[in-house]
Amino acid sequence: MRVRADSETFRDKATNTIREAIMSLHYRPGEPLIERHLCEETGVSRTLVREALRLLEAEGLVRRENTRGLVVTELSPDEVRDIFDLRLILESTLLRRFIAKANKEDTEKMSRLLDRALDAAERNSKDYTSFISRFVHLIWAGGGNEVAVQILDSLQSRINYVRVMLFRATTQDEHRITIGLLRLVTQSVADGETNAAVDTYCRYLKRAEDRATGIIEGRKASRLDIRATKTDRKKG
Repeated sequence: MRVRADSETFRDKATNTIREAIMSLHYRPGEPLIERHLCEETGVSRTLVREALRLLEAEGLVRRENTRGLVVTELSPDEVRDIFDLRLILESTLLRRFIAKANKEDTEKMSRLLDRALDAAERNSKDYTSFISRFVHLIWAGGGNEVAVQILDSLQSRINYVRVMLFRATTQDEHRITIGLLRLVTQSVADGETNAAVDTYCRYLKRAEDRATGIIEGRKASRLDIRATKTDRKKG
């Protein structure tokens, strides 16, 4: 986690380093973020750590709790549903606009990214999430609505967090299903079949939403079971 010096500002590097540590679950949901420990792990000053935490709080990856200070955000099922509700509205519109002007080069680029995502999935490489993200960003950029993209960009850290969480909890067969859905989207874009592309893309988003909320609810139930077991032992 050590921060290295180069052309990027130390604040940005500290922010990116802590962000990556949260994404990789080095710091787990609900875990307190102690400034002194972060300084020791990153090798930067407390002032830079504080600035980094403020930025990550604005991104929604960190939140302040009255009794515990800053902790890693633990998304609730309702928050995940809200994020995906907004994604469905904005991304379906961006996809329709993207299809209206997409060309062969665009669909070939989409196919190449899915090929690389499949290869990464077969190797169980976290690069899988990067290729899926780049696929989605092609649609965002090609939709021609800067305001919509700005709104989605403001959710980018939480979207990536959910994406990494899903990758860690998903089998290779499930990755293949995801890639299969996005290949259908790509083919529909190539064929100019707007409604089919949007319907399939919405299926892709809804599937991700259901799986993400299921994982979070499962974690919560597991913690409650552990607490109940500890309570029973104390009573016993």
